[in-house]
Amino acid sequence: MGTFVGFIFTYLPFLVPIRKIKQNSFAVSMKHPVASYPNHVLIIPRKLARSVFCLSANDFIKIIEMAKEIRNGDDRDFALLINGGNRQDVMQAHFHLFTGNLVSKKGLSRETGNTFNPEDTNFWKQIISNLRELLKENFVTEQSFSVLMQFEQGINSSVYFM
Repeated sequence: MGTFVGFIFTYLPFLVPIRKIKQNSFAVSMKHPVASYPNHVLIIPRKLARSVFCLSANDFIKIIEMAKEIRNGDDRDFALLINGGNRQDVMQAHFHLFTGNLVSKKGLSRETGNTFNPEDTNFWKQIISNLRELLKENFVTEQSFSVLMQFEQGINSSVYFM
């Protein structure tokens, strides 16, 4: 199923009967058909990629840029979530963007995250190029993981591995 979804979004996104929020040559975004969070948006790379490990640092940066464009002008906190392994329902890399502060809801400690500036492309390149290592360092397996990027107003954002 993931290969089919990836193929459609890569080569034939005009055939998908959805209202697209934003699209460019790197990704397509739409409202999640079965939303789990407030203002839940899916961002799907226009690339055959079974998992986030198949994405380049540049692909990852373009996804982050699209997420920021979608939330531009919105003064609420928002999060970008990547699920992998058993937590990924469809085997095509995709990102969940939603309004709110998942950190406080999940009880994650701010001290466990790595703070960053969303404009810091070197940080994003390091995250995607070292994702497997970062998962290991945070005692998270590749078979079932989530990476949460929390963007909060007036606070440096954080990345959490679950």
